Amino acid sequence: MPLARPLAAALLLQLALAAPAAAQSQYADAVIRYLPLYSGGPGPTLGTVLDPTTALGSPASAPFVTLGRGGLIELAFLDNVLTNSNSAAPDLWIYEIGADIEDTFVAIRPTATTALLLGATYDANGDGFYEIGKVFGSTSTIDIDQFFAGFLAGQLEFDAVQLIDDPAEGDQTGATVGADINAVEALTSRATSTVPEPTTVALLGGGLLAMAAGARRRRR
Repeated sequence: MPLARPLAAALLLQLALAAPAAAQSQYADAVIRYLPLYSGGPGPTLGTVLDPTTALGSPASAPFVTLGRGGLIELAFLDNVLTNSNSAAPDLWIYEIGADIEDTFVAIRPTATTALLLGATYDANGDGFYEIGKVFGSTSTIDIDQFFAGFLAGQLEFDAVQLIDDPAEGDQTGATVGADINAVEALTSRATSTVPEPTTVALLGGGLLAMAAGARRRRR
């Protein structure tokens, strides 16, 4: 039955494509902006620390991106969103490495739905990011429920993180001046990839099986 085999293979392929996706990455996936001279500098001068994409994905001992004195980086989550946990557990992890432990101001960007829930009060400078304090170097965590209390777990969603080096802290000059960032992790996270509903998968499988049966009958 030469026609049945291709259809059976197609059935298996379609069902595999329709199956729910695996767990999504909790780490930042894309660079929005990197401005090492955001607050006037000086900026880093070592070429290997000027690539903002080294702050994407899971943490590693090297490489990393250096912000510069008062420098800024904004990183987006593409396949997931940072959410609140409605608990005292940390929700966000900033991985800052290097010999000089340096402070970084942190802000997070709400989705449109979350911005409506929270209002604009938290956006002090009108740039779309809500300020939530700062971390004090090394691998530091933040509990976003300390800033946005009274919401159910997962009710608030944020799709990007903004980090600004504290220009008044740490070394003021040098080849790697400013905080050194090599990862940002949403500890409390929800995947945003769309997968078909179970009913859709069942209909797809049933349709392909009917096609295969029809082909067998025609072949006979």
